[in-house]
Amino acid sequence: MNLRVFNQKFLEPGSMILMILGIIFLCQPWIEVLHQYSVTVMLIGLVGFNVAVHIPAPEKQVIDEDDAGPVSATMHGGTHG
Repeated sequence: MNLRVFNQKFLEPGSMILMILGIIFLCQPWIEVLHQYSVTVMLIGLVGFNVAVHIPAPEKQVIDEDDAGPVSATMHGGTHG
């Protein structure tokens, strides 16, 4: 697993979850420790998200038509016409 795949699967969604948790921690009135560290959690999520969006997505493999082999007649609508 390279950095691009790790970013797509874990880093970007994890940073979004941290930002959402920071907002939830800020709005809840019951646990004071969560409320005190809510902005810190949001900022960590924001910095992580900014890093994650600047890592390019993994490249998709493009099949060249020349490498795909012969094209069957059914893909062109058969032999009529």
